[in-house]
Amino acid sequence: MDRSFNKVFEVNTSCSRDSLWKILSKTESIPEYWHGTRWIKHMQGNRFQIRFAFPAKGIFELTYDTEHNIAKERYIKGPFKGEKTISIVADNEKTTIRVEWNVRFAIPYSMLAGKMRNHMSQGTGNAIIRIISAATDLQ
Repeated sequence: MDRSFNKVFEVNTSCSRDSLWKILSKTESIPEYWHGTRWIKHMQGNRFQIRFAFPAKGIFELTYDTEHNIAKERYIKGPFKGEKTISIVADNEKTTIRVEWNVRFAIPYSMLAGKMRNHMSQGTGNAIIRIISAATDLQ
């Protein structure tokens, strides 16, 4: 049984790199765009507690690389462990928002891995749409 979710999502947009980064670099707005997250609470340093939309909690570390427009969430406790990396790449006339998941589901969630993968894929696609919409409003 495959317990992992390794997937890359890339969406091209006419939004500027700066407007997208303004949205992505605001930690407190994560639940606004990522509806699979009910809330996050700062613990210390770059560590946060997270409450997912399904009944589960976890802990993740969040780092921002402002120079390269990369936000990295490293999940260390909860229904899955691993990383979600969000990056913005500008190339001439287009900007690409890229989300890469590399996580492994914990037991008992691994028994529902297929449903979890579908749910996370759909949620990621919807989050990207919401982020682009908000960035468009900023321009």
